[in-house]
Amino acid sequence: MSRLLIPLLISIILGCSAQDNIKVSVFYESLCPDSIRFITQQLYPNYDAVSTYITVDFVPYGKATHTLNDGVWEFQCQHGPNECHGNMLQACALNIIEEQAVKVSFVNCVMSTAYPANDAYVEECADANGISWASIVQCVEDGSGGNLLAALGDRTHAVEPTITFVPTIIYDDVYDAALQSSSLTDFLGTVCGLLGREDC
Repeated sequence: MSRLLIPLLISIILGCSAQDNIKVSVFYESLCPDSIRFITQQLYPNYDAVSTYITVDFVPYGKATHTLNDGVWEFQCQHGPNECHGNMLQACALNIIEEQAVKVSFVNCVMSTAYPANDAYVEECADANGISWASIVQCVEDGSGGNLLAALGDRTHAVEPTITFVPTIIYDDVYDAALQSSSLTDFLGTVCGLLGREDC
């Protein structure tokens, strides 16, 4: 079978009609190897081919928890406190960035570094994409970052069924195991199948 045929058959079986634009939500973690692999090897390399057909929705939180203690958000992350910091840095940056292409470029840049939770690497990626590093730092330090990350956590915990693997890729806010599986190994083919296109 061709690369495009399998996801197209998936969309037909699931009763998904072809669409002009698809929301692609990526629930991920800054220090998760599988998240890094998906973003740098599947999403980013194929983004240009489908950029006019998709809206990418980054949700950097993953298998974490958050609690509010004395007005301050406290987070516990799968790969430790540094991952929480990395998630917050990305949450703050994504809140600042307006253009989707810049969001994709920034997140790929950060996730391609040797350590995506390192301030120096994130600063380099911010500078490379025309994002104010000072604004990101202010967001983290003034409590805005905690509020943003907690909101992303609420979104993550609201996913049904409960997220058990990171990254989780969801199309148009509806989780589907078959699309999740195919996205991790053939993101382009999956999106093209959902679009009902062979030329994207």
